[in-house]
Amino acid sequence: MPYTTRQPAPLAAILALGFVAGFGNAAQAQATDGILKIAHAVPVGDPRDLGAQKIKEVLEASGSCDMTVQIYPAGQLGSPEDINEGVQFGAIEMSILPAAYLVNTEPLFGVFDFPYFWPTDVERLREVHDGPALQDLVGRLQAHNYMALSIWYNGHKVWTANRPLRTLDDFRGLTARVMPSPILAEQDVALGMTPVTIPFSEAYSAMQSGAVDAQENPPAITYNMKFHEIQSHVMLSNHGTMDQMVLANQPWWEGLTAECRAAIEEAVAAGRQTILEATLAQDRKALEAFAAEGVTIIELTDEEIEIQREAALTHVRDFYHGRLGDPGRQIVVAIAAALAT
Repeated sequence: MPYTTRQPAPLAAILALGFVAGFGNAAQAQATDGILKIAHAVPVGDPRDLGAQKIKEVLEASGSCDMTVQIYPAGQLGSPEDINEGVQFGAIEMSILPAAYLVNTEPLFGVFDFPYFWPTDVERLREVHDGPALQDLVGRLQAHNYMALSIWYNGHKVWTANRPLRTLDDFRGLTARVMPSPILAEQDVALGMTPVTIPFSEAYSAMQSGAVDAQENPPAITYNMKFHEIQSHVMLSNHGTMDQMVLANQPWWEGLTAECRAAIEEAVAAGRQTILEATLAQDRKALEAFAAEGVTIIELTDEEIEIQREAALTHVRDFYHGRLGDPGRQIVVAIAAALAT
């Protein structure tokens, strides 16, 4: 498969914080510090950041958990891979990042990246997020030193490029930026593209230079990252979801009092509602801004979507089953059953 990966930067920003001890003892020590560092990869004001800000607001107002919340947006503590590693080993207490960045840690998480598989109805999708099939899946992260606190909806993905992407012929020969998920790479291969994993912070320059031809993100993220400045067409494919995992370091979490854990859960639930409302509002505003700034917005026909779905989902599902065997099949069957109810 033609698939290129550019390695993320070292953990310099995280190590600069001084947390280089073993993750168990370090995380337990930090549990008494009264500091909660939340790291994410998007700019200030993005829905994900607003969700983090809501956690800070609610938690710091709580009378049952004396915690100071520090938010590090826009990759200040490193790449998404760096951030997740920081949470895993106790240098960072919490992260808010796409599920795609966990696939190399827990391959079953690749199901989050299935194209044309998830409901386009947001409330239905959130019901599935809260259902037993996905809750059983996220529970597997405890084996990797993570405590999954919530799944946050952060929009349905659209394609952007410098030409219309309606047919498989339109995709053929393009290079597309993908997150480090083998499922996303196989999706692009099935559509006829060459996937390349490029750090999120470098995606703009890669498209500007012509090294990358296309990318997928929800409208709000596309606008907030200014990708529309260098991509002339937006395809309203809604082909996948940008679900965010809110993760905490497990030893740190277990070192908290029950009252503090409950306060954090309440704050995360408030953040979940905030990111939902902000995502829906910013997606609408982004599409209005695209049109105002001369970006061509393409609404795909049902037939065009079905052709893309047949090519991409069939290939990706076969790849997932072949790679993960019975556990992968069981996850897909359980989620498909939940979607059918």
